[in-house]
Amino acid sequence: MMAEENIFNRFVLTVREVQGARILELGTRRSNVNRPTISRHLFPDAAEYIGTDFQDGVDVDVVADAHSLSGSFAPEYFDAIISLSTFEHLKYPFLAAHEILKCLKIGGRLFVQTHQTFQLHAYPSDYFRFSIEALAAMFPEQMGFRTEVALHEFPAEIHSVLGVTKPAFLNSCISGIKFAATPEQFVYDLPGTMAAEDSGLRATLARKFAALRTRLGR
Repeated sequence: MMAEENIFNRFVLTVREVQGARILELGTRRSNVNRPTISRHLFPDAAEYIGTDFQDGVDVDVVADAHSLSGSFAPEYFDAIISLSTFEHLKYPFLAAHEILKCLKIGGRLFVQTHQTFQLHAYPSDYFRFSIEALAAMFPEQMGFRTEVALHEFPAEIHSVLGVTKPAFLNSCISGIKFAATPEQFVYDLPGTMAAEDSGLRATLARKFAALRTRLGR
């Protein structure tokens, strides 16, 4: 789906309606000291707005790694979390997605924008490119999150040295709401795996099987 309107603007207007909102933005350290990348000015009435990055620098209020975000903030603390052009720089994005959900309140909102096609830009590392399907896979319903909008924006073209041109997009975006508590372990939506509600049964069966093997001396 291609953007027909600016979904980030819609997200901003929705979050502005939350009285006393606590907002977290990831990856706010300036790579160019003359160009701010934090969105604090869009939320003048927020009770708390925290810019974070794994490196200290301009526009970083709290130094925290997205891969261990829940170690820096209280569980379900934020009404909204924003990530703009950051996920491509995360070494383990599924782990970071899980940590983000742990820190988001039930009823809280999330906006993630990253790149579907873009030049390499290491700040300090550049790991991934994402489709909207990839973003939805990291924030699935079995993790208590409901995607409201997922889209590609800014049409682009890929030109190869082989003379092949293909359509693409610069950005992938996802916006949605956390509707339930975050499971302790990430629940992958894979064929043949048990759903989140069956994870306890799976663990029990594994323990019983291990005990049986011990009794049998195997």
